[in-house]
Amino acid sequence: MDFKQLEIFVALVQNESFSIAAKELGISQPTVSLQIKQLEEELDTALFIRSTRELKVTEAGILLYKEAKTLLTKRDRVMEKFGEKNQNRIVVGVSKIPASYILPKILLDYRKMHPNISVVIKETNSVQTIKKVSDYLVDLGIVGMEKADENCDFAPIFEDEFVFICPNTEYYRKLKDSNPTVADLVKEPFISREQGSGIRNKMDAIAKEVGVNHEDLDVVLTVNDDMLVKKLVKIGVGTSFFSKVAVEDMIEDGSMLAIPITESKERYRNLYACWNKKVTLPKHVSDFLDLILKSGDR
Repeated sequence: MDFKQLEIFVALVQNESFSIAAKELGISQPTVSLQIKQLEEELDTALFIRSTRELKVTEAGILLYKEAKTLLTKRDRVMEKFGEKNQNRIVVGVSKIPASYILPKILLDYRKMHPNISVVIKETNSVQTIKKVSDYLVDLGIVGMEKADENCDFAPIFEDEFVFICPNTEYYRKLKDSNPTVADLVKEPFISREQGSGIRNKMDAIAKEVGVNHEDLDVVLTVNDDMLVKKLVKIGVGTSFFSKVAVEDMIEDGSMLAIPITESKERYRNLYACWNKKVTLPKHVSDFLDLILKSGDR
């Protein structure tokens, strides 16, 4: 088995046609057939069910497809790391809140140190970012939670506080003046982030302090974008537990209200630098990590 066979196999699964896969790869259809036949013989299993009308992937083929995609992605990543044009590049994985409120100052400082280094930002939620760091698909990560992973190390860089955010209406102004408890607040209609988000993780932890699970909340919407959550809260679609640093400007201009949740032990969270501890980082990458770690001292 080699990478070329896996490329052909993946193209065939995705296109469900020998002729289309061959055209996409720039090779002949008999070559595709021969490589797939050799792969099936080497693995001693059928990867496709062939008929005159259609081509179906077997269960073994589906399993191989997942593994092949991972292997090819890692192969491409290795080629990128050692390609001459990418010696002057760093890829940073980052979750939503750090991307907007922590990363910009770090990028500014890094550009002063390394003006010739290109920085690529890959923004996903915390769980996905940690997975990318673990698989070395990104050089470093900045995330809103820790997650056990044998390949990853974490270091706290910023303490974030959560508050209850709501529209600036008469109802919520009165609610704020009444000094509500968390038990009172979790009865309100909520806008939630998707699973895997550090914000969702913290929201659920705060609610659980008063015996309320996520399924018990009145969740009117689940979205995967922080900016959209803030806009929806502002216009009155719902409320949320949210990072204070991400809404300070809207609180100051009066476009939304924030109610402190001082009774909650879960209202604080750390943002973390994350890196693959099994990889020796190039100097331009370790310089970026040093800046991230020092950002926590400001």
